[in-house]
Amino acid sequence: MRIAVISDIHGNATALREVLRDIDDSAVDHTYCLGDNIGYGPEPEDVIRILLERSIPSVTGNHELALKDPDFLVWFNPAARQSLEKTMAGLSDRSRNCLASLPDYISAFNCRFVHGFPPDSPTNYLFEMAPADMARIISEMTERICFIGHTHEPALLVYKEGGIERIPVDGERIFPLEPDLSYIVNAGSVGQPRDGSCPAKYVLYDSESEIIEIRHVDYDVSDTVRKIHAAGLPGRHANRLLRS
Repeated sequence: MRIAVISDIHGNATALREVLRDIDDSAVDHTYCLGDNIGYGPEPEDVIRILLERSIPSVTGNHELALKDPDFLVWFNPAARQSLEKTMAGLSDRSRNCLASLPDYISAFNCRFVHGFPPDSPTNYLFEMAPADMARIISEMTERICFIGHTHEPALLVYKEGGIERIPVDGERIFPLEPDLSYIVNAGSVGQPRDGSCPAKYVLYDSESEIIEIRHVDYDVSDTVRKIHAAGLPGRHANRLLRS
């Protein structure tokens, strides 16, 4: 079975379309989304429509939390808050209802899908977690692999001999898994990567060959940048794409 995991689309429909083309060419059986479908980007309505049309299940991200509870907006920096307020004002009722109904996590095929960190947090960042806490949480997971997003940077961690080991991903894209070990896999970001390179990122998991592959997908960044400015969104969201 081949599973595609996408995350942090952030209203970047241009990037999402190219990623889905790559997924369609990769003989994928199932696709899951790790949330933060809105915020930062210029086309949140298109992103949600595409996910619904493709029947791609998604979990709640921290940006969706602000839609569920506007008091959560204080959690964001001023630019992100401005972007979210503008995004929420322009969403259709269908999209608002869709985002408000997203679960905190999904469990399927011996995998857990959550935005921030297991078991079900949309807000906890991987880099905030102490190694001992990570080891405890992974050891308690009923699923073997947990896919997360939130940091916008691909990462791979393995629970081994009672502790956590981080597997370097710099310059590497294909990682064989050991069948008896548990893993946390950060899928990176489709819509606003922050790992130092511009392409959209997502991951493929092949349960038969026991391989994790980090996919890099080129798209027209200038198109998204132009749309961000045209939508009157904070310029820093465009500049981040250019600095990736």
